[in-house]
Amino acid sequence: MNRFRSGMIPLFALMALVGCNSEPTDSIRGDISELVASPTQLFIELGGTKTVEVGAVDEQGNPLDLAYEVTSTGAGITVRRDSSFLPIFVDDTTLRAPATGPRFRFIVQGTGYASTSFTVSAGGEEIVVPVQVVPQAGIAATFDNPTPALGDTITITAAPGTSFTQTAALEIPGGTLQPIIIDRSEDGNSIRFLAPPNVNGPITITEVTSVSAPGLIFSPATQTALQTPLIDTVDVVYSTTSAALGDLVTVTIPEPLIKVGAPDTTIPFQIQFENELTGPAAGAANETPSADSSSFTFEAPANVAGAATVVNFVFPGGYQIALPTRPTFTSTTTFESTIDATFSDNEPDILQVITLTAPAGFFFSADTLSVTIGGQPALIQSVAPDGSSVDLIPIPGSAGSAEIAGVSPTGLPQFIYTMNTIDGVTVPGITPLEGTESLATAPELTVPTVGNSFVLNDAGAFAGDPTDCCFGFHPRFYKIVLAAPTTLTFTIDWFQGQDLGVYITEADGTTLIDAGDSAGEGPDGHPESVTIPLVAGTYYVAAVNFSASNPSFFQLTISNP
Repeated sequence: MNRFRSGMIPLFALMALVGCNSEPTDSIRGDISELVASPTQLFIELGGTKTVEVGAVDEQGNPLDLAYEVTSTGAGITVRRDSSFLPIFVDDTTLRAPATGPRFRFIVQGTGYASTSFTVSAGGEEIVVPVQVVPQAGIAATFDNPTPALGDTITITAAPGTSFTQTAALEIPGGTLQPIIIDRSEDGNSIRFLAPPNVNGPITITEVTSVSAPGLIFSPATQTALQTPLIDTVDVVYSTTSAALGDLVTVTIPEPLIKVGAPDTTIPFQIQFENELTGPAAGAANETPSADSSSFTFEAPANVAGAATVVNFVFPGGYQIALPTRPTFTSTTTFESTIDATFSDNEPDILQVITLTAPAGFFFSADTLSVTIGGQPALIQSVAPDGSSVDLIPIPGSAGSAEIAGVSPTGLPQFIYTMNTIDGVTVPGITPLEGTESLATAPELTVPTVGNSFVLNDAGAFAGDPTDCCFGFHPRFYKIVLAAPTTLTFTIDWFQGQDLGVYITEADGTTLIDAGDSAGEGPDGHPESVTIPLVAGTYYVAAVNFSASNPSFFQLTISNP
């Protein structure tokens, strides 16, 4: 045979055997029984296309060669035969769709939202194929202005045959800032809204209904893109483009539609510069917007040269966007990231108080001051009234320079920087007490006399056998022996972010008498303390670490009130 067919064989029965002009079943084929369509109905997007294959079978299900014709087409669609489906050679080189065949393929295109159909006839039979043209993924809604200016109100109008519900929302896919709906028509035909800057793409409408599929709610995206003004920098005017630390600088925004946070609102406002020194309050200070939010004033920071970023500019609709200014600003004051502060002793003993003194031109800000030596927090004891020095205790085992968060230039306390010292300190580590892993070897602690206290500074691993007293965690055990009834206060403190606890047990090391009053409060619940009246006898103090790391040291204090 010289007839050639191309394409995939469909799954329903009449497509199973498409043969030559002389089929072996020709003699047993009967009259047409019905027309069959695959698929039996279509859902099409507006402007989209899908295909339907139509064929005929006799009563035994045998396929029949016929000429299939579209005899009726409803509104909202166009239907045409696919001339590339199962072509035949009409000569040695030419392929053409045959006049008859066991099935024809038809291409259906949606031209309007509708619940419609088309009819195919052949051999005296016909079949109706329902079609719904729906806004499932896209909608031919229109913007009154797809390229609005900044602050313009935009109207989106539903395509004929569709409408927006009264609770429909507008969304910018992947956007942080979303459209703000101003009002909507009662008939659901349109929505007026504001959009943020920097939009360039379709808008999704979350609730759309269609006459083509009553009762269904769709969330399609507009086929037309909305493009709002691209604003990646803001033009401003500096009262001066260079200034010394603390000098007042006023910034004015020429564009009347762009504002900054007003003093009487919750809109955040801050101006940030590249190359600012870090610190608790290191950037520009006293940032104050004007009453009409068209300008703001700030005290110039140090070490800056370049564009500033304003957090946040406010655009029509209340949209807040952090953006750089177009002109640049330069500070005439610069500081090094290190400070020539001096230690009274660079090699102090364990838990020795040492003094850190600020160099000329700087002081320590007591309200925000923290000192870290070699990555370990130092224990601040006091700060001089004028901030010229700080007394502190380095954590045992600390070594290296100090990072000081709380350095201010003299006379400018509003600027607070974090700086590193040039010099450093080295402190020996604490030698842990031995035997704390077992009740049998637990070191015995001194019981203080009335009005006195005993302080133990210890370190090391928490390796005792877990008991019922300590929630299954490993303690360090310490033994106390009382010759007479005594009321004692047990206090445990730590300083490096772990979570410790103190538990007082009977002589078996398991039966809990009481625990520290901050139990369960985590790393911030320190110190933990408990006061217990005890009769004569032997007791154990279990210091427990609930953290993954061990502190360099901790303090256990026993007081006899």
